[in-house]
Amino acid sequence: MNLDVLGCILAVVVLAWLLWFLWNVVRGYTRSRATRILRVLVAFVVALVLVGWGAYWLMDSRTVQVLGDHVSRVDTTRKVVALTFDDGPDDAYVSDIIGDLQRAQAKGTFYVIGSEAAAHPDALRALVAAGEEIGNHTYDHRRLVFVSTTTVRNEVSRTDALIRAAGYTGRITVRPPYAKKLLSYPFEMAAGGRITVMWDLEPDSKSSIRNDPRAMTRCVVDNVRPGSIIELHPWSPGNAATRKAIPMIEEELRREGYAFVTVSQLLALR
Repeated sequence: MNLDVLGCILAVVVLAWLLWFLWNVVRGYTRSRATRILRVLVAFVVALVLVGWGAYWLMDSRTVQVLGDHVSRVDTTRKVVALTFDDGPDDAYVSDIIGDLQRAQAKGTFYVIGSEAAAHPDALRALVAAGEEIGNHTYDHRRLVFVSTTTVRNEVSRTDALIRAAGYTGRITVRPPYAKKLLSYPFEMAAGGRITVMWDLEPDSKSSIRNDPRAMTRCVVDNVRPGSIIELHPWSPGNAATRKAIPMIEEELRREGYAFVTVSQLLALR
């Protein structure tokens, strides 16, 4: 069942009818067939634009989800942050990333892609063995909008199975690829009692600074708040700047008095 499509169609129909009804109330009923058709067409076009804009805003929102539990930051007075790492894992970089976290006496939360975990099982097992928290970033890393609830369920369940097979026994939270979600995804998460974890800081997603480790570090330090969730992408060969920024971010936040916790530890403060 594709709730995204059904929801948008229903929203357009209801809104178009409401606009047409209000137009008739304000302007009065007309006997002209051409005018009646014009009003219907205008109401439909306006409804289509408004629903399209609303759907785009909703599917891209870091802070709003129509169903289920979700978080982009935890409101707390404790100076703690969660470092989260999207995509991967990859054998080429896993040892360095784990080493950076251990030197900072920090634990991270790794939102892994199922297909990457299947291709690099040793990297996933290394994260589990190091005591890092593992999250679900779906199997194919596709945008989960205008897809069926079955597609969402399969994307998440296949990745869950790989995470468990690697020996991970902790709570598995979910992060939708590209932050995209509308109705099908949150419906499935709510039905399964799952929590969606977004973020409030994403320094390497800013094109103007993503190749500058110092600028990314400065961005985090200038905008961090107690309870922040920081999103980083350290895995691919093109993300060397992010890997260089990780120890710099850890050092600067330590200097600012912040401690590092996993997402689950952060959620426990809600």
